[in-house]
Amino acid sequence: MGNTRSLGDIELLASRIRNHVLNMYLHDQSLHLGSSLSSVEILAILMFKYLRRSSDPINRDWLILSKGHAAPTLYAALAESGLISIKELEKIHDISSILQGHPEISVPGVDMSTGSLGQGLSFGVGIATGIKIRGGRGRVYVVMGDGEQDEGEVWEAITHAATRKLDNLVVIVDNNDFQLDGSTEDIKPKHYLPYVWRIVGWKVIMCDGHSIASLDRAINEALSSNMPTAIFAKTIRGKGVVEIENTKIQKPGVDSVKRAILNA
Repeated sequence: MGNTRSLGDIELLASRIRNHVLNMYLHDQSLHLGSSLSSVEILAILMFKYLRRSSDPINRDWLILSKGHAAPTLYAALAESGLISIKELEKIHDISSILQGHPEISVPGVDMSTGSLGQGLSFGVGIATGIKIRGGRGRVYVVMGDGEQDEGEVWEAITHAATRKLDNLVVIVDNNDFQLDGSTEDIKPKHYLPYVWRIVGWKVIMCDGHSIASLDRAINEALSSNMPTAIFAKTIRGKGVVEIENTKIQKPGVDSVKRAILNA
């Protein structure tokens, strides 16, 4: 995966990734479409500009999709990077496919099998710690959901990361304002989450999670920090499918998704 692409190129890749996700939904309506669509630009900028791949585990970058139910977006990005076949995307969830509902390390390009929310950050803290101890140059990027912040394991991990001063750890929170129980605002007020991360000892950056330029500035700022950094990226759940945008609707109609593909 190269890091020489322009921001305009990455915007085009993000559009292609979003269309792949929509097409995957047409083949299987059990996918978590809303959460997958909100994370498109986040994964696009990470994978096609910042992620450095190598066979050396301490001098390469790690990408952990802690919100594993957004796997369709990760798979689409892996297909655009050439690590898996684009045709494989249409077989998601099929017993003959390597692509299941949550990422598994058997899939080329997947660094951690994820599914149980909250565990991705703990794993990321462990990898970042190991890299620092061994004097490596690798960085760890963890993509989380805002609803995932309900997990107690997250709070244990963020305090440990701050204590360890893991400046090679960057978390991007896909802040789409919805979780299983309803709106995130109803569960935890919006201002509460960034405040807690900051007071614990993290650098906190706010950005527009659907703007490649805004994400780029935020990640650049994070990489110059001397402490672990959390980027709260404001996103729209179901971005691109009007029927489910900013709602908790789980399954839009097939016609709505087809219109979204045509309008992309």
